[in-house]
Amino acid sequence: MQTILSNVAQFLELNENEQEAFKNILKFRQIKKKEHLLTEGEFCNFGVYIKKGCIRHYYLNDGEESTGNFFFEEDWFTNFESFLNGNPSRLNVIAMEDCELYFIYKNDFDQLVTQYPVFNSLLQVMMERAISCLTDKGMAMSLLSPEERYIQLIKDAPKVVERISLKHIASFLGVKPESLSRIRTRVTLSSKS
Repeated sequence: MQTILSNVAQFLELNENEQEAFKNILKFRQIKKKEHLLTEGEFCNFGVYIKKGCIRHYYLNDGEESTGNFFFEEDWFTNFESFLNGNPSRLNVIAMEDCELYFIYKNDFDQLVTQYPVFNSLLQVMMERAISCLTDKGMAMSLLSPEERYIQLIKDAPKVVERISLKHIASFLGVKPESLSRIRTRVTLSSKS
């Protein structure tokens, strides 16, 4: 519980009452690897803080999975479009490893914000981070070659390369697994020379 409070303290200064109210709405859950937290068409009525493990969000396009992003320890995730607007989710969220998560459900969060408006800032910070992440990925997909995207991933997100399968990394980078395999070989060879 302390790690999530320390995480929130990076961008919100909370008094004791606010901290206690926040702790009271957290729901701890363990999720098994390959278990879905959210599937397309469902309403996302929660946000999660990842204490342990990794989750991935992806879209289905003609039966093919297209990975949007990966989230690891001390990351936050929600599907903002669904959470804020009540729209059915267009994405799926799955545990890539066994996970320990703190869930914050929308009804509880809305009541918390009514009582303590300071928590509106938490939502704003999360949205800013999500927008920044989407912008970075969009620019990388538009401006960088697949090999450059892979090299950037190694630098910026080593956890992905260490903990995620080649198939899912390829989906995230927008390439076929066999193409990524060739890219990895080239990158490995060039780093050794």
